[in-house]
Amino acid sequence: MYSPIDPEFCDLPCRVLMDRRVPTVEASERLTGIVRRLMENYHGDVIAVDQGEPIGCFNLFDAVRWLTEPEVHPSDICVRDVVCIPVISVDIENTVEEALGVMQKYGITSLAVTEAGRMKGYITENGIKEWMSMYP
Repeated sequence: MYSPIDPEFCDLPCRVLMDRRVPTVEASERLTGIVRRLMENYHGDVIAVDQGEPIGCFNLFDAVRWLTEPEVHPSDICVRDVVCIPVISVDIENTVEEALGVMQKYGITSLAVTEAGRMKGYITENGIKEWMSMYP
């Protein structure tokens, strides 16, 4: 899933690389209402929240798969119907290497970053690759 990286880079904590702008949507939103936003703004998983608490995640592929399901009318599908539970996360102090290992283990490309159980950020494989390309 990822190429070998400099050992110093591997030891950086996730708090250094995480994006504090977590892509979220309300679990009660209709899927048809958010697909356009997903296409324009998100390139990985999106965290579904219910009253501010993360309940699961999904991506554009999941949304399209559900919207094309013949047995269900698209306007009846809410975000909470399509999320993968639970949200897979790493602690803010976990290293980049540990985060990549979790992504590889679960076959995913992004993770929520938490501190004391509260979501503080988001880290993606592509984001890590971008940082790697800028790392001296």
